[in-house]
Amino acid sequence: MQTFPPIITLITDFGLDDPYVGQMKGALLSGCPQATLVDISHAVCPWDIHAAAVTLATSYDSFPLGTIHLVVVDPGVGSERGMIAAQGNGHFFVCPDNGILSLLLEEEKMVEAHQLDAQPPGRTISPTFHGRDIMAPAAAALAKGKTLASLGNALHISKLKRLAFPLAQPDKAETPGRVLSIDHFGNVRTTIRAASNLDNQPCMQRVEICGQILTTFANNYAQVEKGALLVLVDSAGFLEIAANQASAAALLGCGPGDPVTLFCL
Repeated sequence: MQTFPPIITLITDFGLDDPYVGQMKGALLSGCPQATLVDISHAVCPWDIHAAAVTLATSYDSFPLGTIHLVVVDPGVGSERGMIAAQGNGHFFVCPDNGILSLLLEEEKMVEAHQLDAQPPGRTISPTFHGRDIMAPAAAALAKGKTLASLGNALHISKLKRLAFPLAQPDKAETPGRVLSIDHFGNVRTTIRAASNLDNQPCMQRVEICGQILTTFANNYAQVEKGALLVLVDSAGFLEIAANQASAAALLGCGPGDPVTLFCL
């Protein structure tokens, strides 16, 4: 299952203005110099575990089997929250046990998980940078062929932390959610997961967000006039508010965390 050279992907909320990404990459390469490091994103909204979970779940299987995915969005760093190394669907995952694996757990992708030691022997650990000092060395060890069992005690999959992601159902009158993230184009991804294309549902639907009511549902951006707002299901299966060749976030004045509700009447 292991790829050669080993691939380690990175998802963080660190941004690129500070040296944290570089320091973590240094720890990875110190542990496994032959690893190929791939940045998926360092622009996850700070402390947003939901966004990290979606970024991981919608990206990991673009990579070869055996890839190691290191995800460090860790508002509880230094606390009693655990850290894990896990395996599922032919991939490895290293992250805090704070819900980052929620969508993979929901889809029953995970088959094995182990608790990382918060104080690995022989290492100096900063209580504010477990990504560099604990999780990166664990990911590097996996890249060098170490087993999950060598990193810590086994955890039952059912014990791992899960987050809630509301699922939009056409027979449910009201589905509350929130703005999950806003991409480079100003598309507004919500926490509401949609089972299918919303414009073909057997009920009259509307979305309320930031004081506005949207009733235009479509399958793609070009189905509305340039600059017009629409609601669709994005490429990862989440309810999205967008605008044709414009920023929906700017038009709505919304941001991550704002409430959004799908009504089916």
